[in-house]
Amino acid sequence: MAPQIVRKLLLGVGLLLAGCGGSNGSGGDSRELAPLRLTHSPPVARLDPQQLRSLSMECEKYPPTNSMRGRYDAAYCEKAIAAWGDSPLQMVIIPPAKTP
Repeated sequence: MAPQIVRKLLLGVGLLLAGCGGSNGSGGDSRELAPLRLTHSPPVARLDPQQLRSLSMECEKYPPTNSMRGRYDAAYCEKAIAAWGDSPLQMVIIPPAKTP
């Protein structure tokens, strides 16, 4: 009798896992929906220099594949990288070392 219970339990778990598959109820393939989930905001023009630098560095970690760079929209990344490249250099003044 124990083997029948184990079989029913395994069958139930298998059916449960099969029902929780890749479908999200929209009827579309998850690869088709990927561009909808890519990050492409806030607008590049609204980013301050530090945010622009961070976004550019994050985007440069990933090679452009199809229409994305990591979790970002590729066109959005290209705009951010170009804007960061065009931004003025951030000069840091280092005081001279004091000699005794």
